[in-house]
Amino acid sequence: MTYILILILVSAFFLVWRLNKRTSKDETNQTKIQKDIDNILENLKPHQLETIKIKPLPERPKNIWSSKFGGKPYWPTGKSYPETNEGEPLFLLAQLNFDELPHIEGYPKKGMLQFFIANDGMYGLNFDKPINEVMTAPDGYRVIYHSEISKDNVSLQLNTPETNKDNQLPISGEYALEFYLTKEQPSPTDYRFDAIIDDVFSLDDAVASYLFDNLDASGSKLGGYANFTQDDPRSMKHTGTWILLFQMDTEFSDGVDIMWGDTGVGNFFIEPQSLNDCDFSKVWYNWDCC
Repeated sequence: MTYILILILVSAFFLVWRLNKRTSKDETNQTKIQKDIDNILENLKPHQLETIKIKPLPERPKNIWSSKFGGKPYWPTGKSYPETNEGEPLFLLAQLNFDELPHIEGYPKKGMLQFFIANDGMYGLNFDKPINEVMTAPDGYRVIYHSEISKDNVSLQLNTPETNKDNQLPISGEYALEFYLTKEQPSPTDYRFDAIIDDVFSLDDAVASYLFDNLDASGSKLGGYANFTQDDPRSMKHTGTWILLFQMDTEFSDGVDIMWGDTGVGNFFIEPQSLNDCDFSKVWYNWDCC
C-alpha cells in the first residue's frame, strides 16, 4: 500500500508540474502575441485616414437633390443623361450632396457627386476588359460631378430612371443617408497594409485574427481604407496611387436592402490629383463578393 501511495503522489506531482509548465508557456505566448499586436497598432497610427461613414436609412430623402442611395437621380434639364454604349440609361447607385456632408481634405466642399451603373447582371462592370480601357472609356458606369446644385424643380428632369425591385442592381430601393466623420487605421484588406506592416498571412494566426476582427474597413463611406471579400485589385492589376473615393457595402437591416452578389462590396477609386481637381472622368470601379 505504501508503494502504491508513493506512485500516486509522484504521478500527481509530475501532472501538476506539467500543467504549470504548460500554463506558463501559454502565458508567455499570450504576452508575446499582445506585444506584437500593440507594436503593429502603434506603427499604424501615423497612417490613419479621415473617412466619412455613410449610414443608409429606411426612409426616403426629403428632396430629389438630397443625398441618397438609389431612387431617382437629380438631373438638370439640358444635360445629357449617362447611358451605355448601346443607349441604355444608367441607374443611380448613390448621390452625395456635399452641402450635407462633413468635409475631408481633398474632397469638394460643395456640389454633388453621383455614381451610376448599368442595369445588368454584372452591375455595369466588364471583368474581361483591361482596366485602362474600362477607366478611359467606361460603358456600364459613370461618376458625375455637378459643381452647382439647382433646387428649382422646373429646371430638373423628372423622367429619369428609378431603381426598383425589378432591376438587376445591388440596390432596389431609395434610402436617405446619415453621415459622420471619423478616422480609421489601415485594414489588412487594403493593399497598403503590406507596405506598412507585412503580409498579414505571414503573421502569427492569433495576431492576424485580431487584426482582421478589429481593423475593419467595411461599411459605406467616402475616403478611408477599402474593404474587399476577395483581394485588393490595386495590388494586382495596376500601378499608381489609386485611393478610395467611395465605397458602398452590402447592408441588410430593417427597411434597408443592399446586396452586392453574395454579400459583396462595391468600390470606386481615383487618383489624388484628379480628386483635388474635381475631375471624375477617370474613376476605377470594382466590386467583388464571396
